[in-house]
Amino acid sequence: MNTYRIVNGLGFVCFGVVAIALAGCAVDATDEDALVDDVVEEDVAEAEQAMGIECGSAAATATFVGGIKYTSPQSYSTTSCYKGVVLDVQNYSSSYAQNPSGSVFPGRTTVEWADSLPTLADTDRIAKCESAYVAADLFEKVGQSWVYKTSKESLGSWTPFFDGGFCAGPGVSFSSEMQAGKTYRISATARTNKSSSAATRKLHVESRLPVSAPR
Repeated sequence: MNTYRIVNGLGFVCFGVVAIALAGCAVDATDEDALVDDVVEEDVAEAEQAMGIECGSAAATATFVGGIKYTSPQSYSTTSCYKGVVLDVQNYSSSYAQNPSGSVFPGRTTVEWADSLPTLADTDRIAKCESAYVAADLFEKVGQSWVYKTSKESLGSWTPFFDGGFCAGPGVSFSSEMQAGKTYRISATARTNKSSSAATRKLHVESRLPVSAPR
């Protein structure tokens, strides 16, 4: 899972490096940079692993019964779930938890980009498109606790076409991971890129019925 929270460890690393220098220890600049990079990478990894746990302790942005249908504002953040929305659904409906024979798509809950996307008029349209980012965590309510289950993420995709191409926005879905009658939590974010400092963008979360193959 990519980082949703800005890592604050760098300040402590810099303080430590300065303290070493003042103590008279000669540190090679290359080794010093490597030390900082290693510690920051460790902090980032810890933040990534903890992200699901953090959102499990957050207050819900909205609560639903049976299924979810929610569109976020463009700017959002939740205490304990940085730059994310937190959506709870009680008694998940069997309508969204089924996968009938012959279905093109099973019942599912999707998390999709719901904001503007680059067009042919944008000179850097491909880079912007392929940086657009959506990620979501899934939790299940067990007793009185939220238990982390899985995370998914997606980037936008530029598709060449006769008139030049178009941008397909990112999105993820949960299908077999969600079972009828249970209570779930989805924490989600949409951003201009994967960086924790990137601006949030509108997202849409919706529980959907299976799609049958055309006859």
